[in-house]
Amino acid sequence: MSDDPEASGDRYSVHSTQLPKTVAALITHVAPIAPSITVAAVSELFLKKLQLYYLPIVDGDSPVGMVYRLDFMNIFLSRYGRELYSRKPIAAFMAEPLLIEQDTPLEDASRLITRRMDKRFELPAFIITQQGHYRGLGWMMDLLEKITDLRVQSARYANPLTLLPGNVPIDERISDLLKAGQPFAVAYCDLDHFKPYNDVYGYERGDRIIQQVGKLLSAHIDQACDFIGHIGGDDFIVIFLSHDWRARCEAVLQEFGRLVPDYYHAADRERGGIQSKDRQGKTVFFPLLSLSIGVTQPDPARCRSHHDVAMLATESKHQAKRQPGNSLFVDLRRGMS
Repeated sequence: MSDDPEASGDRYSVHSTQLPKTVAALITHVAPIAPSITVAAVSELFLKKLQLYYLPIVDGDSPVGMVYRLDFMNIFLSRYGRELYSRKPIAAFMAEPLLIEQDTPLEDASRLITRRMDKRFELPAFIITQQGHYRGLGWMMDLLEKITDLRVQSARYANPLTLLPGNVPIDERISDLLKAGQPFAVAYCDLDHFKPYNDVYGYERGDRIIQQVGKLLSAHIDQACDFIGHIGGDDFIVIFLSHDWRARCEAVLQEFGRLVPDYYHAADRERGGIQSKDRQGKTVFFPLLSLSIGVTQPDPARCRSHHDVAMLATESKHQAKRQPGNSLFVDLRRGMS
């Protein structure tokens, strides 16, 4: 996302590898039954459809229960089961279902199911709803498969140095927010004078600073809603949904300014920088490393895609780098003209 001369490229690369991220992708339509249907009628359904293992019970269009084939047949086929229960409504045999809204993220759904389960209880199927109305069933195995796919994709596109999400997940996150029309802020974070530091201190120490920046940014975001990505080199993107993003950015800059002298020799700390060659081969004095953060708040109605957001963020980062030292620049433009 950077066209800074110290960065590796103009902007982060663009790919399209969207995987389903919500429970809506798991919906399997299974015709529900009414709570008033008799036990005998349910028995006939199970006997006719041998692959039917779970029956959702819906009152109107609101799910109220679930019938599990094995539990039901164990009772119905028990001694005197038919005589005792055949004419009773199935509501007397239904179990309390787990209801999950279709826009629930897959990881959140997994946590809901895990909290419902224990060593004696398995939950292979659950009911998927839309604003409380029945949509279909979801299967635990399908959920685990989709989560595995997402984690594999995340690992595939993670930056190997910091293990933070790379270009593809960044693009997808921005695209999702634009599509949802949700307000957000994008902070483009870039180190100043990083190339001369690498030239003098070596790439191993340079990598340690990049990793430190990643840890620092991760420590100052709201893990519940914010997103941090590593474009490559010394460039990072933070996508803020938290409203106090400015205070978080200022805290990052303050702590980075406190930590960075420790990455220099005592003599360089006293001088306030290092001597190194610029791109023209001239020996130049470079100040201590600093961090520039450019922030833009894209208007979903005026930004057509993550490309537009990338251009806004890049420009805001350039404005931040024009200021000396650790700096924060907030671009007031919210869309492409």
